[in-house]
Amino acid sequence: MNIVERQTTTLARNVRRHGHLDLPGAGQVAVVGSHAYVGHIPNADQLGTSIVDVSDPKRPRVVASITLDDPGSHSHKARVAGDILVVNHERKMSRIGRRAEQLPAARRALADELKREPTRNEIAARMSVTEDDLRMLEEFEQRGYHNGGFKIYDVSKPAQPKLIHYQKTGGIGVHRFDLDQRYAYISTEMQGYVGNILVVYDLRDPRKPEEVSRWWMSGQHVAGGETPTWSGRRHRLHHALRFGNEMWASCWHGGFWVVDVSDLSRPKGVGSYNYHPLFPEPTHTVMPVPGRLCTARDWW
Repeated sequence: MNIVERQTTTLARNVRRHGHLDLPGAGQVAVVGSHAYVGHIPNADQLGTSIVDVSDPKRPRVVASITLDDPGSHSHKARVAGDILVVNHERKMSRIGRRAEQLPAARRALADELKREPTRNEIAARMSVTEDDLRMLEEFEQRGYHNGGFKIYDVSKPAQPKLIHYQKTGGIGVHRFDLDQRYAYISTEMQGYVGNILVVYDLRDPRKPEEVSRWWMSGQHVAGGETPTWSGRRHRLHHALRFGNEMWASCWHGGFWVVDVSDLSRPKGVGSYNYHPLFPEPTHTVMPVPGRLCTARDWW
């Protein structure tokens, strides 16, 4: 196929492009009325959210940009309800990833084996990292990460978003979430738990969100005496979507759960299904549709 043939080949049926706008890579897009709210994956400009006027779909234009003042974080999810925009605040992943959290355990294990304090070379070898990487791990261990959570903006004037609250959570922060006119259903790490759990916030007063309840899989609440039957954070909440009095929760390598929220102050898991390890891809999204169930599995 030559270049001319490539340019004229139909790539999709019944789809026609009306307009085009170059933006850094997007994580989640919410379209409300005549505006699109675009959450961005990590980028050099520390751009968190773009607000785009799409009233003329042939000429979309950016009317506001929300940037991050923390180079160690990203904000790639955006949801809107009424005049409220909620975005996540999560630690930016690096090639070191979560290895800094393994550093204390590696030191203790080596000290127990050697009956002395291990050298830096020995620690680096145990963790299969270079000495330069070990230095980065030590720096991150000292610095930690304390900025995870979500931010709430007033977008009654979309071109002039106004930050009205920054809710801190825990761990590496908030990943994905669901939102309605009253509540935010947040997937986040929290102190005392392994991996993301569901935390429900009442946004009746968006300037002062109030925690309503938490839900997690048995084994995640290590501070409460539970012991996970899996390794690391393989079982964790990606996000949960609300459908009436149920929430459908995708739980990565833990499959999916149906959570009864008829009493939102006491969410209760009422059923689950896990097709792992038959399928190696983690469960990313799950939702019911009439007569069937739809799930999405992520490749990583």
